[in-house]
Amino acid sequence: MEIIDQLVSEHEALLDLAKEKKDVLIQNDMRRLSQIVKEEPVYLKRIEQLEQQRSAQMGDLTMTEWLQGHPEDVDSLRQLLQTIGQLKRLNDLNAELLEQSLHYLDWHLQLLIPEADDFTYGQSALDRTHFNRNA
Repeated sequence: MEIIDQLVSEHEALLDLAKEKKDVLIQNDMRRLSQIVKEEPVYLKRIEQLEQQRSAQMGDLTMTEWLQGHPEDVDSLRQLLQTIGQLKRLNDLNAELLEQSLHYLDWHLQLLIPEADDFTYGQSALDRTHFNRNA
């Protein structure tokens, strides 16, 4: 089925983008990350359209039922499933890398921004400081 081959192709392109995203996250290249995030919806839109076409072509048949009548599509479907599996694993890794980056940034912000008590002069500050009123 040609649509399945197109789905494989689009998923592989998205997988390549996810691999690049992983490298970009590791290198902390936020400019390229922003570009990748803008590119992803284009692939997702194409995949959604192809999936709608596939669903219309297959009707109510499940993949198993379709393969019983079209054994020539087994390899294409297997490749599609493998690509989707790789994409899922890579997306999970990228999500973890993003989470680590956010924790790292939060930690740095906590170091740079002092506690609120450091900015106030209240009774507690006076209690800790000894004043000589005769000075």
